[in-house]
Amino acid sequence: MKKKAFSLGEVIVTVIIISILASIALGNYYVTTVRAREKEAQALLRLIQHAEEVRMVEVNNYIDCGDTATCNTNLHLNLPTTSWAYSVAVNGATFCATAVRSGANTFHIRNGEADPSGGGC
Repeated sequence: MKKKAFSLGEVIVTVIIISILASIALGNYYVTTVRAREKEAQALLRLIQHAEEVRMVEVNNYIDCGDTATCNTNLHLNLPTTSWAYSVAVNGATFCATAVRSGANTFHIRNGEADPSGGGC
């Protein structure tokens, strides 16, 4: 009578193949989550830009904010405080909003710009 079972070699080959596929999937997952976080930061920079433009129309000046909590208060926003650090620097009739995340790209947007870009102000 012959036993029906997998040999040790078959099990090892199966585990190796599953490990390779899992490492590829995890790599793609990481890249996708980084891109999603960057898109979130860019969208929130556009929101800050819009809030600053509304403020300019209402009270004829832009406002500085050195951190996310101050931006939320001064610009009447609800930016998340856990992922990116947002700030706005005002220089006369111009401003530059920045999103910074440790270990990630830094994005900024100035008044009049259509899209956020990398780097800083």
